[in-house]
Amino acid sequence: MPRSYLVVGGAGFLGSHIVQALVARGNSAVAVYDVKTPVDEDRVAGVEYFIGDIIDEVRLVEVLNKAQVDLLFHAASPVHGLDDSLYFKVNQHGTEKVLSACREAKVTKLVYTSSTGVVWTGATFNGIDELKAKMPAQGYDAYHHTKAIAEKLVLAANDESDNFQAVVLRPCGMTGERDSQLIWRLAKVLNDGQQNVQIGDNSNLVDYLYAGNAADAHVLAAERLFDAPLTVAGEVFFITNGSPMRQWDFSRMVWRELGDDGSKTAIVIPRSIGLILATLAELWCRITGTKTEFNRFSVRYVTATQWYNIDKAKKLLGYEPKVSLEEGVRRTANVRH
Repeated sequence: MPRSYLVVGGAGFLGSHIVQALVARGNSAVAVYDVKTPVDEDRVAGVEYFIGDIIDEVRLVEVLNKAQVDLLFHAASPVHGLDDSLYFKVNQHGTEKVLSACREAKVTKLVYTSSTGVVWTGATFNGIDELKAKMPAQGYDAYHHTKAIAEKLVLAANDESDNFQAVVLRPCGMTGERDSQLIWRLAKVLNDGQQNVQIGDNSNLVDYLYAGNAADAHVLAAERLFDAPLTVAGEVFFITNGSPMRQWDFSRMVWRELGDDGSKTAIVIPRSIGLILATLAELWCRITGTKTEFNRFSVRYVTATQWYNIDKAKKLLGYEPKVSLEEGVRRTANVRH
């Protein structure tokens, strides 16, 4: 049966990949709802683009009815590093508006994009699965705290008796075409000539993900909601590339693709020293009223083991990463050049 899809946040990074994946699988009724429209070269032929704010429930209901939506993908979220209030506005209150609009427009299926970060506390995650990973009472920053709140809202809305079915996907850190975060942070390090500074001993394995693979997982989840809803409705899935790498090996792979010849001798700073320096940097910022990306969280993040078991997604969604991390980074770097 023909199905109609709306991708909320479809002009953004992951959302645009979801749109492409839907169209590539032969879906002709695909629409986007976002606060912006993509530039001409990123627009997908045949896709209808609607402008609107996620907290504008009236506008969202209008679009859901006009596009006669059967399933909504909720992939909207602000990027990292913004004011905390924006995350509560978009991630928490925006999700409340999305769920309310779905009820009003009688849209009964939803795929929500969460994050592996909703369960990460800085502890070692060595192949942890969805059952063992527990959400902390307080997320380690406003972005992930509000993503966790939104995930709980979506799962609470899943109700078989009310015929509303939802799936939650937790992708890890992503890169790919139109990546404006991860690869740009690494590019800045390279441009600043600091790619040879390593914090920690590089023994920690970390998961990354090509955005096209993440999009495939979203489309598979949507298809299962139509074809086998009792199998996946109300479920949560970790989504990664299934190939954890040592943290600094991944970074150096990106830098090679961006033109680094690897000739600089590595300067290794022990994790303990890195935490002391980060503490001093945070103190200086409090005194001067400035900001820094070099803080205790960033040190913990680049030195922690955090990779996730994706067997559940493979079994219930039929998910298999098609594009390797190496190829995904190559595609990202080529677009940036």
